[in-house]
Amino acid sequence: MLKSKITKLFQNKLVNLYGTSIAYKLLCVLISFLSSILINRCLGVALRGEYTTITTLASLFQLFMNLGIGTAYPAFKRKYPDECKTIFTTLVFFVSVFYLIVLVAIFPVLDSTYRYAVAIAFLMTVENLLVFVAIVEDVSKRNKVNCFTLIVYTLVLILILIFSKHNLKAVLMAVAFNHVLLCSCFVGLFKVSKISTKSLNKKIIFELFSIALPAMFMNLLMYLNYHADVLFLRYLTNDTVSVGLYGTAVTLGNMLWIIPDAFKEILYNRAARKDNPGEVVVAIICNIMLCIAVIIGFVFLGQWFLKTMYGEDFIGSYPLVLMLFVGTIPMIFYKLVHPIYIANGKTKTVVLLLLLAVVSNCIGNVILIPDYKAMGAAISSVISYSVCGVAFLITFIKDYKVSFKDVISNALKIIKK
Repeated sequence: MLKSKITKLFQNKLVNLYGTSIAYKLLCVLISFLSSILINRCLGVALRGEYTTITTLASLFQLFMNLGIGTAYPAFKRKYPDECKTIFTTLVFFVSVFYLIVLVAIFPVLDSTYRYAVAIAFLMTVENLLVFVAIVEDVSKRNKVNCFTLIVYTLVLILILIFSKHNLKAVLMAVAFNHVLLCSCFVGLFKVSKISTKSLNKKIIFELFSIALPAMFMNLLMYLNYHADVLFLRYLTNDTVSVGLYGTAVTLGNMLWIIPDAFKEILYNRAARKDNPGEVVVAIICNIMLCIAVIIGFVFLGQWFLKTMYGEDFIGSYPLVLMLFVGTIPMIFYKLVHPIYIANGKTKTVVLLLLLAVVSNCIGNVILIPDYKAMGAAISSVISYSVCGVAFLITFIKDYKVSFKDVISNALKIIKK
């Protein structure tokens, strides 16, 4: 009887969709974890701080450069299912050409830090425009591509560790190569190649940017909510060692996002077709339980883990990782709730709630970092994560009138059937 119920559960298409996505994400976690070990071993604490600063700046720049265009894809997929890919392919082409010209023009006047940052930002911008096409069109294929490119990237880092240790330039070139490879795979596998200027009329452009520009601010605020602390720490303390330790903590903290991100991508995929508030609630409950299990494990094994994997110099990241892990739980609400708002074109709601969180983060950083350095940055992040998560949860419950109790009860009934 039990065997029959389990068989029916795993024959469910939705369960298989989530299960496959989570399996690939876990594989990505393992590969990304190995990559982070290699980067730390290659660079050491101080150069790790420089690496963190450059990659953080690159990510910040690309948020302005991509104009939020990618996030409009789910809404356009609903409204223009046949023309959507052509519209976005054309936009990717023109945006890429424009920024390439700008990059060539400004490159000679920049110092080395900003040269690396803007070059990587350009590649990340193109990737960001393509990744939403991949997620909405076929999230499973996108996950396979991501795993493949991560494996190649890891192999390149192994070669750097063997032949060119303590070489920041080599590691940054590996990062750039990874983005180029990923973009190339997306273009080839998802056939992002049909360019038609006729697809971009005034109505389409106005409609797209009415969604995209608020989404750009949303993405910017989201990133600042996660990473403003790195930049505040770097420029308020000018301590690359503290930034290196904190960067390691942020990397491990981001790995805990992998499973929520797997759920988020499925929710983007499904929300592009219809609203699914009950499914969102089930996803929230599952993710909270998984994250609590990981946090408990790290409490007991964290110091041994850091020493064994990264080296003695990185044990100082242990309390920082634990503090950031605490903030993971409330941020699950944000990660799994906001796709349903984006798919409905309600980016203004997301922007306003994220703005509240970012303001609290910036205030916390300014107050806490001068006295507590990296720990102050971690505490301010947890405060902003909590503000963000609770705000999204309250808004979601109010707008969709969901009942966690009813959803859990219905989910159990489905499993019993």
